[in-house]
Amino acid sequence: MFEVASGQMVPFGAIVIEGDRIKAITSAAEAFTAPPGAQEIDARGKFLIPGLIDAHVHLVHILRNLQITADELLPLFLANGVTTLRDVGDEVGTQRRLADLAETHPESAPRIFLGSPLVDANPPYHPFISLPITDPAKVPAFVEEMSGLGVQTFKIYVGTGRPVGQAVIREAHRRGKWVTAHLAWGYSAQDAAADGIDSIEHIGSILEFMLPPGTPRWPPPVERSRIPADELAALERRILEIKARLDLTAPRVTELLAALVRHKVAVSPTLVVYRNWMLLRDTPEVLLHPDLQQIPARLRDGWLLSAKAAKMDPPTQDLRRRQFAKLQELTRQLYRAGVELLVGTDTPVQFCPPGFAMHQELELLVQSGLTPAAALTAATRHNARTLDQAEQLGQLAVGRLADLVILAANPIEDIRNTRSIFRVIRSGVECDPEKLRRMVPAR
Repeated sequence: MFEVASGQMVPFGAIVIEGDRIKAITSAAEAFTAPPGAQEIDARGKFLIPGLIDAHVHLVHILRNLQITADELLPLFLANGVTTLRDVGDEVGTQRRLADLAETHPESAPRIFLGSPLVDANPPYHPFISLPITDPAKVPAFVEEMSGLGVQTFKIYVGTGRPVGQAVIREAHRRGKWVTAHLAWGYSAQDAAADGIDSIEHIGSILEFMLPPGTPRWPPPVERSRIPADELAALERRILEIKARLDLTAPRVTELLAALVRHKVAVSPTLVVYRNWMLLRDTPEVLLHPDLQQIPARLRDGWLLSAKAAKMDPPTQDLRRRQFAKLQELTRQLYRAGVELLVGTDTPVQFCPPGFAMHQELELLVQSGLTPAAALTAATRHNARTLDQAEQLGQLAVGRLADLVILAANPIEDIRNTRSIFRVIRSGVECDPEKLRRMVPAR
């Protein structure tokens, strides 16, 4: 059994689950007799970990564009040991309906925690899932409304100015909510950390604020549409070159790292979305990844069409690989500096398959320098904290919700063993991963 506090696998005798809670955990040396009428699962020789939590998903708008609904895909998360999801930017009404559906079907769906629409400038970067707010005086009513609808995570987006960002942080914290951000030109990571933000999404968002002064900015869609193709390609190459050779020992880098530690700001690297979509979507390791064969064909085909419509420049592939290596190096520095890391996948962004992307992200984190135990702790205890569920989820302990994954092999020895799933328990309900996969349409 994975003990989060020590980061070790510890022997145990039995876990007794009653309803949706862990009632008892016996030691390996303790004699145990199952209660009369109990359903028993023989897990001898197996390894237990807490249910995994994906702290960065979007369950509505991306799938809607592909004419797919999330309820079709929810069993894939559970089949992969992901028992909880945190949406970080979507239409709230549909999220609410999905969360209610998941609560009535713990045998086929992970629990879902709601995120606000993206708080952004006007015009917003993503108009279909954003709420443009430029007046801080309008923030209290927005936060009050979203909180009343069950939103747990508020997300600040790329164009938001500091006064609005400060108001979101202040008002959300007054209600015990979590505030995260994908930052760019409107609000700096340095300022957001000083203002008390809880976390920052995407390792690339952190790296942007470590670049030398004068580094050109990749323009938003409206601006890009006005730039000739050859000029845009030259700009992209110049930015890639600057990022690929960034000195991660420079004062600007170490100062931001120190600020994140000082202000206790967590970071969700989402390395999988950088590799699979933003940087290396034209490579065999992405396009031919075996995980893609285990999702509905129309989801996979939709992603391939997106990649075809947004082709990458082949000569820049080496630069892109170097940039990804830089992102992994920065992730390693965050970990070694003591920044709390979260685990999120950005699924179902292209080539980040629901459920499977969690294992890919864990593997990338370990490749970046985390120990398997640290990666598991991030995907369980750290992620539970973002949901205000530190006393309910993320650890195997008496009184907590009975979310656990039974593995055939030890993930502390090899993080890839998180894929060796024998059974999943979600809210005390036993789930067979093979049966869950069969629930998902092939097309």
